[in-house]
Amino acid sequence: MHDAPFDPDFPALEGHHLDLPDLPKLEPKAASVHRPRILLLYGSLRERSYSRLLTEEAARLLDRMGAET
Repeated sequence: MHDAPFDPDFPALEGHHLDLPDLPKLEPKAASVHRPRILLLYGSLRERSYSRLLTEEAARLLDRMGAET
């Protein structure tokens, strides 16, 4: 684990609690056998909700690109 350098904008942040990502940590341990899974959330219960419409449109685009939503 790498210690983050002291940042005067975050004086309460202790570097040893912040694990900075590096390439080996980001690589999967095994190849995935399923499509990428993406969870899309919206919070409106209205009949006509723009956040719901946007989420549904994003789901259609992601499905078209091969993701599982």
